[in-house]
Amino acid sequence: MSVRTIRKVYCFRHPFHLAGRVRSLPAGVYCVETYEELEAGDCFVTYIPLLTLLHLNGEPASNDARVSIQVCLEELELALMMDDIAAEELTMFDSDVSEQELRLMSDIRRANRSSPARSPFATVMR
Repeated sequence: MSVRTIRKVYCFRHPFHLAGRVRSLPAGVYCVETYEELEAGDCFVTYIPLLTLLHLNGEPASNDARVSIQVCLEELELALMMDDIAAEELTMFDSDVSEQELRLMSDIRRANRSSPARSPFATVMR
């Protein structure tokens, strides 16, 4: 029985949730180790995943400075894809604003800062 270890680094930009966890995990960089067993077939050789560990970094001064949890590799990959989609949606939202709209918003902000006159609605709101 031959076992190999594959180490990958996953970077999450947003908090994410994995099944079996009560709380979401914070955004950050995580080291993941996957242990695979060599299985020889008739025509080819393949590796079968045995175990995937996600390493959580705790406080360095505490006893739980390095905690590992067993995760499903497919679920982790899905969480990473969801994180990428969320980041792309934010980028698309930012890019949907045209140059003309950006100039208009900038002009409105400038006018509000430089204008000493108060809105007629300000007295009504008091």
